[in-house]
Amino acid sequence: MNKKEFRGIYPALVTPFDANGEIAVKPLQKLIETNIKKGVSGFYVAGSTGESYMLTMAERKYLLEAVMDAVDGRADVIVHAGMFAEKQTIELAQHAEKCGAAAVSSVPPFYFPFTMEEYEVYYKEIAENTGIPVIVYNIPDMSSVHFSEPDMSELLAIDGIGGMKHTSYDLFQLERLIRLWPEKNFFCGHDEIFLSALSAGADAGIGTSFNFMAEKFIELRRLYRSNRIREAQVLQAEANDIISVLCKVSVFKGTKEILKLQGIDCGECRKPFLPLDEAARQLVKETAEKYHLI
Repeated sequence: MNKKEFRGIYPALVTPFDANGEIAVKPLQKLIETNIKKGVSGFYVAGSTGESYMLTMAERKYLLEAVMDAVDGRADVIVHAGMFAEKQTIELAQHAEKCGAAAVSSVPPFYFPFTMEEYEVYYKEIAENTGIPVIVYNIPDMSSVHFSEPDMSELLAIDGIGGMKHTSYDLFQLERLIRLWPEKNFFCGHDEIFLSALSAGADAGIGTSFNFMAEKFIELRRLYRSNRIREAQVLQAEANDIISVLCKVSVFKGTKEILKLQGIDCGECRKPFLPLDEAARQLVKETAEKYHLI
């Protein structure tokens, strides 16, 4: 496996659905084109934001193929291939490699109480069955899997593991891991602490709000790298004002609502998610107007 460096901003793509609840390719193409023009480094497909566990295996393959066609080699594509069963994860990972993805990623298997040895075998099997980097998706609040620093080091030591998507507020753990594994790629998975993650040593982010305001984070990263920290803090605070509203109304639903206001109608989130009520839609609209997102 060739080592690869991932740097910059990677929107965690929403999955657009049409009125019948089927994957909608045209808004997906528009979303990708808009973000490529903004200067993103790549895209993260079928993650939490993409409602991955609401999709069938066939839909996840179809979604990736549509993304690869739209990107057309102009940006990196990282694919979340995580499933409950290792066999299905490997199938999706191999499909991602065949499609030309830059890397695959996976949440650790959850629901059942697996041992650390079993997690190691899981990631080792993915890495051994694909020729592209594997990114460990650390998201303890959603998976309820809490890896310690030694646990993460055991996973990062596996041949073929290219790094970690750190969707955790534990910046101490992130900083320690970056110091221990400087050759690996570390992505900040929480948009609201992106500046803090940069100071901990990360140089890439995968985020939900990047779908509709990637330009803020591209500029934030540029300011940080230029040692203009105060200005970067102002941008992070502005982004966090918006993210706070998303957290209030539902992050994924609020993101799709802002995209709709921007002219990219990605439909509703799949059931059992319910649509936003009118009060929530109005709050999102007022916030988008206040911060010049529309």
